[in-house]
Amino acid sequence: MKPYFVADKTTDRKAGLNLVYLRRMSVPEIANEPQTEAPDAQESIVNAIQSVLLKVILPVILLVFLWHLISTISGSSLEEVLAALIRLVTEGDSEGYFLIDHVRMSLTRVVIGFSAAVATAIPLGIAIGRYRLVDSILGPIVEAMRPIPPIAWIPLAILMFYRNMLGAQVFIIWVGAFFPILTNTVTGVKRTEPVHIDSAKTFGASEAQILSKIVVPSAGPEIFAGLRIGFGIGWMCLVAAEMIGGGLGLGYLVLIMQQVGRTGAVIFSMLLIGLIGFLITYFFLFIEKRLIKWRQIVSV
Repeated sequence: MKPYFVADKTTDRKAGLNLVYLRRMSVPEIANEPQTEAPDAQESIVNAIQSVLLKVILPVILLVFLWHLISTISGSSLEEVLAALIRLVTEGDSEGYFLIDHVRMSLTRVVIGFSAAVATAIPLGIAIGRYRLVDSILGPIVEAMRPIPPIAWIPLAILMFYRNMLGAQVFIIWVGAFFPILTNTVTGVKRTEPVHIDSAKTFGASEAQILSKIVVPSAGPEIFAGLRIGFGIGWMCLVAAEMIGGGLGLGYLVLIMQQVGRTGAVIFSMLLIGLIGFLITYFFLFIEKRLIKWRQIVSV
């Protein structure tokens, strides 16, 4: 019968050492060894129930509670909100515009402003984070302008784009999204491991190769986080900017519904604004998980 060797552990009390030695075991002895049990099925069921409770049931309960609180304060019932939805879809608002018109215009504005913020903030953030000279020149300017609330830019935007309300609104969205994207990009670039850059230089990599192959991929998670935060702030700025005028948009819809006293339509418009922002934020998370899988593996 073929012997097997296993490691046993003992303690040398005089020397105070833990010793490991090999002990020969036969096949019958191995068969009699206690086996580790597979994970209990009940434990997996409990984990599944806890997951459903935390991700589904509790959010629904919280949503119902908030809805009850809002309806109690505003005096609007669920039926009024649903009626407002049907009316906006089929009949339009007090100015004759339908719900889809407001949604389309808001999305158009936010796409233009957010795209402009991405196109300017990411390259500038890479330059500030990578090159000390650029950081010493532009860093203080950025830090001085970053604390200014985006809403405070509305009067200046109106003066700058006096005859172009779309330009003023897009500018406010750009301001709101620009600084979070810029800050996160700078942080991600500065966190790039210097040893990786030095190794690339040793192998003769050019500056363009270092940026495209090392710096930008390393800063990818921070850049995506900045995109999510920037879009959220830009979306909020859009709603505020649309309230100053423009004739179309979800923010403008909230304003005109408040002016005519349609509380149900106001609540529905606010819920729709939150829903659209929620869906687009999770869209960014979905893209991030697909493009930066290596970060999830390293994090684990």
